[in-house]
Amino acid sequence: MTQEIHIESYFSLPTDLAGEMRSWPEFVSGAEYSVELRDATTGEQVTVKLIKDGDEQPYVSVSSVKSGILFDRVLGRVISALSRQSDNLMVDRMK
Repeated sequence: MTQEIHIESYFSLPTDLAGEMRSWPEFVSGAEYSVELRDATTGEQVTVKLIKDGDEQPYVSVSSVKSGILFDRVLGRVISALSRQSDNLMVDRMK
């Protein structure tokens, strides 16, 4: 079951989410707000990306088809990193 979380913020100060996770063994690739991670043992994959859809408020999407411990770790790191650059985050679970 796919799990996806959207995090809205002002994004006025850049946040290097890839840099936050580059040292993790699950890190596959990434730059700035885009990150791909994969757990070699469980096969769990997590994708992080900044979405800018026209007139809508930009948001960071954290998603995984097979969500587990890696998804939880990534989500926590993303929220922590973004909160250091903003006084307002809104987190939504997508269905």
